Amino acid sequence: MLKIWGQAYPDVAAQCDKYRIVVGDTFGLVGGVSAASPTFAGIISLVNNVRISAGKPVLGFLNPFLYSTGFSALNDITIGNNAGCGTPGFNATTGWDPVTGLGSPNFHLLKSI
Repeated sequence: MLKIWGQAYPDVAAQCDKYRIVVGDTFGLVGGVSAASPTFAGIISLVNNVRISAGKPVLGFLNPFLYSTGFSALNDITIGNNAGCGTPGFNATTGWDPVTGLGSPNFHLLKSI
């Protein structure tokens, strides 16, 4: 979700800390949106594969799905915050919140929808 003043809030969340990567001969750890976005995309790709195998259409643009029925297949994150940069940040709460959006993906539930 992009607010009119340019501030972005998440629709979803995913694990994003201490992902091991290899670049050339160098190993390293990354985190943040650069890890969470491809993680969520990979899970949706696997869900789409299950849907195709079952003769169902792929999910396509996710927001209508996520905000109508898909949220029921996400893990609602209700503890924690994103404090930083000298601010208290936002707190995770029940339902959508500006820290974790609707929550993190639950593959087994997502593939059943």
